[in-house]
Amino acid sequence: MNKIPAVLLLHGLWSTPSEMQPVAHALRRAGCRVEMPEIPGYTYAAGTKTRPWRDWLQAALAAFDGLAAEHDSVFVGGLCVGGMLALAVAARRPGKLAALCVLSPSVFYDGWGLPWLTRLRHIGYYTPFRYFWKVPEQEPFGVKNPLIRRWIAREMAQRKVSAAGAASLPLAGLHEAERLLAFVKRSLADIAAPTLIIHAREDEISTLRSPHYLLERLGSRIKQLLVLENSYHMVTLDNERQQVVAAITDFFLKRTSRPLAAVLPFPPQTHVA
Repeated sequence: MNKIPAVLLLHGLWSTPSEMQPVAHALRRAGCRVEMPEIPGYTYAAGTKTRPWRDWLQAALAAFDGLAAEHDSVFVGGLCVGGMLALAVAARRPGKLAALCVLSPSVFYDGWGLPWLTRLRHIGYYTPFRYFWKVPEQEPFGVKNPLIRRWIAREMAQRKVSAAGAASLPLAGLHEAERLLAFVKRSLADIAAPTLIIHAREDEISTLRSPHYLLERLGSRIKQLLVLENSYHMVTLDNERQQVVAAITDFFLKRTSRPLAAVLPFPPQTHVA
């Protein structure tokens, strides 16, 4: 078995691995193997349709099992719905994860910047509209930094997708994401992997109610919450991305037996709540 730690990173719904690149880059510099799979019917791809959440999970489990077959230690992390997918992997592979990181979890859609169409999503879930209705992304695109926000807006306008995700989310995808969430809620008490949760106080999609819900119900003996004070939902891209990268790297590498390189000359300045 390979002593080098492996990390499975899962991006958000209808997005691409690009949103996890800062984290992946830091972990690779520290000596980890990092995989960021593109999952059919979950990863954004023009002209494709959403697949059921169980297909997403099977693809994530296959990626995890491939790493676990070759490496002594495997870590899993995910952003938004990718965080829920990471929790589902932990639930299905008890005792197999070295540690877990959940970024910007959306257990509740109760943030200040939620698109109004999202609030009506349940009306469309059980009608044929779910196959055609898309919820457009809008300012601030999950980003507090104005320069990065303008770049994302330009990418979405020109390419229909950016490092922060696609220009719109299919309603069918949101429906499947909530089905995944229902499975995760039922499984939280059985998840024992050490868990780091990172969430911005000003997250426009979900308030701090979501990470606190997870923190209170996770079966993990080791669980920490890092609250960011100068970011919105896309914490891997926003103002505190270096702090996010440092916190994840530190949390993971403390749980491996192999000495690895530090990626930053200073310890992360964390606020644990």
